[in-house]
Amino acid sequence: MSTMRETPVFSPTQTTTFIRDETAWYLRYMMKRMPRTIGKKEIAGMLGTAFADGAAVYHNALRDHAEVGEPTVPAFDETWIKQAAAVAVQSAKDAKAEVLAREQTVYADQNEAWELLETRAAQAVFKYALNFPFDPADIVASELSLPNHGHARIDLVLNSLYGPMVVDLKTKLTLDIKYQAQLLREFEASWQMLHYTWAYGDLIGERVRRFAILLHVLEPKSRLPVLHPVVVTPELLQIWEQSARQVWRRMEGIRTGTPVLMDPLPACSFNFFSKFGREDWADAIAKCFLDESLLDANYIKEKQ
Repeated sequence: MSTMRETPVFSPTQTTTFIRDETAWYLRYMMKRMPRTIGKKEIAGMLGTAFADGAAVYHNALRDHAEVGEPTVPAFDETWIKQAAAVAVQSAKDAKAEVLAREQTVYADQNEAWELLETRAAQAVFKYALNFPFDPADIVASELSLPNHGHARIDLVLNSLYGPMVVDLKTKLTLDIKYQAQLLREFEASWQMLHYTWAYGDLIGERVRRFAILLHVLEPKSRLPVLHPVVVTPELLQIWEQSARQVWRRMEGIRTGTPVLMDPLPACSFNFFSKFGREDWADAIAKCFLDESLLDANYIKEKQ
């Protein structure tokens, strides 16, 4: 297992922003600048956070109920779910208050989403509870904060047949069913989820072999949550950590104004998909782990 002393650790959000565009990262995190007007992305993020906050209350109620040895755990308890929904609504209200306190405005085409934020947060919690996909006895932790690992916050940790599994709740208002499989596939190399997998494994001193995405689509009401587990090989996680530490060293170098030596190997962005589909180099990381002995199966070598 790695140690936290080698390299400053930045959050998954900061790191992916830096990888995507260093100037965007510098503007947001070094210059502390935010857009004057917010839109769909920001409101969707507020909804996701509010839902996660409410879901955590429900998770904890289920876990506590299971821990005291109750013979059965109800799939839906009205008191618990009302409490969880109330937390989600308050979280949404607090997020909106922060936006207004910063004197930000909302794009006109997002006014409806803004007005319905609290209602949708409550609806998300109710629908999730009605279709809760896990055994409450398997819940280890909810909304787990890891300040020594880039302030990562893991929505849910479960016990599974393969050991501990970290789960992230992804919320979407709508999603055409024909795009669902592709969206879930794109999460399979998620920087955020690899960070969570590494961080929790480092915390407990044990290899974490799986993470999972819980996709929660609010409309139509008949759409059930979809759990998408992903196997994480030690080879892939090693490449991720090597890349992460390279990126974090560069981020810290910019933050402190300290020159950073370049590494002999490139840092991988783990952005395996573009508008054209899966990148042709993705399998070199995900399946071959940049191992020359494995690359021949999928890649030819240019003659000198």
